[in-house]
Formats: sequence, structure tokens, C-alpha cells
Amino acid sequence: AHEVRKVKKYKNGFITDPICLAPTHTIADVDRVKADHGFAGIPVTVDGNMGSRLVGIVTNRDVDFLQDRSLALSEVMTTELTVAHEPVTLREANAILRESKKGKLPVVNANGEL
Repeated sequence: AHEVRKVKKYKNGFITDPICLAPTHTIADVDRVKADHGFAGIPVTVDGNMGSRLVGIVTNRDVDFLQDRSLALSEVMTTELTVAHEPVTLREANAILRESKKGKLPVVNANGEL
């Protein structure tokens, strides 16, 4: 059942139901997501929910060497983002990823919402 859930979160190469956090969450919250789900590339939205405005992303590079796990994500997240705008095909998204040399490509709507 776990593998089926994992597959259902992907649609045509896109993660359609990402785990999001808010700027007020902490590095400890990222640690929990990583422990529970096995990844730490997490979109940060204004309220921590899918469908709200994307304000940053937090990855292992942002948090791995920080000792204080109580720091808010607003202090450590990456805010200079490369994004794709809906609608985007997988081919277009892969081209943007190749050009930008980034590992993550959030897809947003015209309002900047994830």
C-alpha cells in the first residue's frame, strides 16, 4: 500500500501532492519530513499548504550543517527560485531543469501558487 501511495503522488513525472511547510516551521520539521518520507526538498508556502503562494524551498543544502534545529525556515530557505508556470509539459520542465542546473522545479500558477 505504501508503494501505491508513493506512485499516486506522481502524475506524468510531476509530484502532484507535495508535502509543504510554512516559513514559521523549523529545521526540526524538515528533519521529521525527511525521517518519515525520505526526502528533504520541501516547498515552503505562505501557510504551509498546497495551493497557496510559494515563497521558498528548503533542501538538505540549506539545513545540513546548521546546529540549531529550532531555526525558522524563513531564516534558511532558498527564496531565489527557478519555477515553471502552468501549463507545462514534462519535456518543457526537464528543459528548464537542465538549463537552470537545479534539482527541483516547482510548478506555479499565474498567482505564484503551488
